[in-house]
Amino acid sequence: MRKIINIIIAFVISIVVVAAIAFYFYLNMIPENDPTTAGNTVGNLYNGGYFCEIDGNVYFRNNYDNGCMYSMTVDEKDIKPITTMNVYYISGIGDYLYFYMDSQHLSNSTSGLGTTVKYYGVYQSRTDGTKQKCLYRGRTAAQILCGNYVYFQIKDSNGGSLAKIKTDKTNLTTISDEYIDPCGFYDGKIYFTGVEKDHNLYMMDTQNNDAITKLADGSFFYPIYHDGYIYYMDAVDNYHLKRMNVSSLKIETLTKNRIDCYNLNDQYIFYSVSDALVPALHVMTLDGSSDVPILQGVYFNISLTSKYVYFTPAKDDTRMYHMPLDGSEAPALFNPLE
Repeated sequence: MRKIINIIIAFVISIVVVAAIAFYFYLNMIPENDPTTAGNTVGNLYNGGYFCEIDGNVYFRNNYDNGCMYSMTVDEKDIKPITTMNVYYISGIGDYLYFYMDSQHLSNSTSGLGTTVKYYGVYQSRTDGTKQKCLYRGRTAAQILCGNYVYFQIKDSNGGSLAKIKTDKTNLTTISDEYIDPCGFYDGKIYFTGVEKDHNLYMMDTQNNDAITKLADGSFFYPIYHDGYIYYMDAVDNYHLKRMNVSSLKIETLTKNRIDCYNLNDQYIFYSVSDALVPALHVMTLDGSSDVPILQGVYFNISLTSKYVYFTPAKDDTRMYHMPLDGSEAPALFNPLE
């Protein structure tokens, strides 16, 4: 009888252990994403990936805390720290974030022996900052979450390359020996500028073995696909902002001045000019009309959420401005630590 009881107890224990192990792997399993879904907007990533909006929350690089990541609601409430280190190129889907992080700059609240350890590379974490994991350790640059893969630039002495790694830290693959910027991802395709041989417009099909096709000749810097157009800065024509109809290849010039950076949403284009008679941040409609200066000065890192535009002054990475997209309030300093 006792032998039977021992067998039953052993059986129950084994069931509990198996269930516990299965539950652990379930909690730590990285969910599959729609492979055509991007982890951030192209415009935000071209501007350093300082801001990323996911399901009503905003994850952002806090310039007032040495570039560490914080979270808040789209209304700029419930502000919380996420990392204790410097981040760039934030993207994410669902419960997970992906970003470049290094320990060159630490949170003002960080101290101790751990601060002497050097961290850098492509990182993953939950949206509350837990379950932090390094997917690729190395000096990297622009990166974006494309469905279930992070595409990222690798810096090296040979000029750099483009690679990708799956969100479960498998399938690390070199895509190209060219230093291709992967941020122009839309609907499963990466629109990018040629690097070594030319600056033509190309398209990489991430759903077809990353096959590359040339779309047009020219100098298409920072291409953004939006509603049938490719918006871009024309390097041959003094970096004027233009757009090309993808079907007809007809090109329209949208700005009179050379621009330094830009971002767009479904209604507006925000752009910065520094060599005009009056340097300023501007806003206009998508066809280039109704162009209005917002704030005099030179600004970079133009980032958009569903409610605000954010931007930083040139040569000053310790401050940040914001303004409602509808222009209902004037631009003002944005300090999440106040």
